[in-house]
Amino acid sequence: MTAPRYTRGTVVKGPDLLGPHEYRPYVCLSTDTPPFRDEEAVYAVVTTTRRSAAIPLAATDFTSGGLPRESYINPWVLVTIKHADIHETEGELTANTVEKIAREAATHLGALD
Repeated sequence: MTAPRYTRGTVVKGPDLLGPHEYRPYVCLSTDTPPFRDEEAVYAVVTTTRRSAAIPLAATDFTSGGLPRESYINPWVLVTIKHADIHETEGELTANTVEKIAREAATHLGALD
């Protein structure tokens, strides 16, 4: 069976690569063009820890679904996750919210000023 392919803006529950929990939420930032896109994608970490540089997520940032707790995106923490390792989908973010996250990530990588 082929793993589902997650699209840009999908909030997923994936393996917790950064902490002691089994799962954590992430936001898919990959477009359709990267190599190996049919197998994996780049995700920004979602956390419940409020940080001054983090992007808060509100209910209005979702076009569907949502998260059960107050959550923030850390656009400076990016990970690559195989589609087969994703546990489930939590929701979809608006295009404006995804663009804001992607621009912040690109700024942290030095691709934008």
